Amino acid sequence: MDKQIRLDEVGIFGGKVRFLIPHEWVEGEDESNTYLYHAPETDSGWLRVSLITTKTNEPDKQVRCLFSDSDTIFTSEKQGNVVKQSEKSSVQEGTQIYIYNWQVANVVLPSCIFQAVFSYTILAERREEKQTQETVALLGKLVSEAIFSNGLQ
Repeated sequence: MDKQIRLDEVGIFGGKVRFLIPHEWVEGEDESNTYLYHAPETDSGWLRVSLITTKTNEPDKQVRCLFSDSDTIFTSEKQGNVVKQSEKSSVQEGTQIYIYNWQVANVVLPSCIFQAVFSYTILAERREEKQTQETVALLGKLVSEAIFSNGLQ
């Protein structure tokens, strides 16, 4: 039987981006233009979010062009977001890490494209753990359905 996960909605960047995260997660400290979320007292698993805003005269046409160089693009079911997924190994201060990325974009009327960049960083040694894989799958679903608005609603 699958365990039910309680989720909470967070709104960031003045209400321009809203998405769900696991209920027990807390907001951490990070750079001024980035938000950070993680499970309490974890030593692996940090979700960072930044936002890129592009003004354009043709937002519907341009949003599809953002990720044209990749075959890991899909459109989210509920929000119609354009999503690009990627992952990579890296080293940070001598520690092997693994980073999952989701770039999620959509048009915000009248003439903007908002692109939220989500990255989930784990210790590389935890990559194959069942709990890690379940968390990555859940986060992929949640961030893909981020809701964008002009922040005035």
